[in-house]
Amino acid sequence: MRFLSLKRYTLGTLALGAALLAVIVNRRVDRLGLYRTVTPLNNDDCFVVPGLEACEDARWVDQESGLAYLACSSQEARMHYVPATLHLNASQLPSVSTDYIALFNINTRSHKRLTLHGLPADAHGIWVHGIDLYRSPSSPSKLTLFLNSHRPPADRSLAPTQGADSVVETFETEVGSDSAQWIKTVRHPLLRTPNSVAAVGERQFYVSNDHRYKVHWTRKWELYKPNPSDIVFCDASGEGNGECKVAADQVIYPNGLATGPHGLLYQASTIEGLMRVWQVQEDHMLVPVEEVQINRHFDNVHVNSATGDIFLTALTKLFDFRAAAKTGGRSGPTPPVEVFRVWEQPGQKKQSKGRRYMSERIFGDPGTTVMGSTAAAPYQDKLLLTGLFSPEVVICKLEQ
Repeated sequence: MRFLSLKRYTLGTLALGAALLAVIVNRRVDRLGLYRTVTPLNNDDCFVVPGLEACEDARWVDQESGLAYLACSSQEARMHYVPATLHLNASQLPSVSTDYIALFNINTRSHKRLTLHGLPADAHGIWVHGIDLYRSPSSPSKLTLFLNSHRPPADRSLAPTQGADSVVETFETEVGSDSAQWIKTVRHPLLRTPNSVAAVGERQFYVSNDHRYKVHWTRKWELYKPNPSDIVFCDASGEGNGECKVAADQVIYPNGLATGPHGLLYQASTIEGLMRVWQVQEDHMLVPVEEVQINRHFDNVHVNSATGDIFLTALTKLFDFRAAAKTGGRSGPTPPVEVFRVWEQPGQKKQSKGRRYMSERIFGDPGTTVMGSTAAAPYQDKLLLTGLFSPEVVICKLEQ
């Protein structure tokens, strides 16, 4: 009898373990989008803006004027060099970067490039990824621009083994101006693999390090066993190259960052299938508030400053996205796009046992209207859709 009982217990345990494993595997397969068919949603009233290529992110969309600042490159450059995806063929890049910051007026559909004054010659231009801006409360026309720049190493042949020489460039500009003045290059050992930048002051910002290591064999297996990384706070107000510290550690693939009301910081995870909400402390450390579970691989986060709603852009068929990235989006599959809106429920504070945040899918396109979007910035009843290797920018109207 004891033997039979033990056998039944063992079989029951194995069955339970198998069932739990099946749930985990199915959830991961669903997150990857291997069998997902993306149904169209709010993609039938869109217009294309040519001439804005490979713009990974769009920030500070002014809800009054419709002005937005975009970090743009070229599909050819993206094919060779994107440190976040281990595209490190820096020897194929031009000696001086052709990347730029675009000032885009959504209302007039016009755009112009910012002329950057004072950038040190040894920067060889800007090598764009994440971007954010801070508007001075005391001088609303004054903007501080924070730009994550992945400088190639001095010996570009070493990029595949050493990674990028990443820094955060800071500039000052006026709203609507077509020029910006360089202020400082923030260089620090903690800025290993900077992805997104979230400005919290004229010289203060948070950065997500999307990976623990610049280059490491474990990065090829990150979908299955990721190495947790961190979110870093930096203060560039003093002398020197800026001071940084780890604000949150052991964070799995932190990608997009965005500031919210009441000292909140929103962070997307590319691996976990969630958005994490952090509370900023007086010492700039981050305390977790809530995890908003949405089973997708997310890139950038944007906040509608008028409503407080949060918009998450999903890499909804990840392997299609990676396949297209190999050629900088010039051939291969056309990755579909999904965007989710997240909002805080009235009355649901962190002391409540109920869910504080809710979410819904607000945009879907199978890759026919937009392709490979990595950012969806809200403007009134529209979405400004930009992508790491997208051939153009697309604006789509959302039905109420």
